[in-house]
Amino acid sequence: MTWEFDGQIKRLEGKIQWRVVYFPESALDCFGTKGSVPVKITVDGQAFEHTLLGSRNGHYFVYNEFIHRAVGKEIGDIVRVTLTKDDAPRIFTTPPVLEKILKEHGVLDAFLKQPDYLKREQVNKIELAKKEETKRNRIQKLVELFGGSFLAEQCD
Repeated sequence: MTWEFDGQIKRLEGKIQWRVVYFPESALDCFGTKGSVPVKITVDGQAFEHTLLGSRNGHYFVYNEFIHRAVGKEIGDIVRVTLTKDDAPRIFTTPPVLEKILKEHGVLDAFLKQPDYLKREQVNKIELAKKEETKRNRIQKLVELFGGSFLAEQCD
């Protein structure tokens, strides 16, 4: 089943200051769970794999930096959302350039042993960097996190 709705970008209440869009239905009624729900969404026509997360105010998805860059709307703006449950297994794939660098520094196996959500978070942080220098610095920190040594020119 597909749900279509207009949602307002809001600030999540609490300590985490995420931008979010609330799902207007009950996740328990729609998906049979109060927990997280993997979904495919479009936001103003831009497609993403995402997750509905539960809160005391209902389920929401994070209006993250990838969506923000694609859509360009801010807190308070309305977005058009289509949403379907995603029953396909989510498989993390390391970007080839990063995989090569991690392998060259002998830390690929340690990186791959992490849960997928951590790997995704680390890769996203690198990919969201606007400057190449920032990307290199973030890759260097990732290599060093797993005990590797890093020379910046090895990243090029």
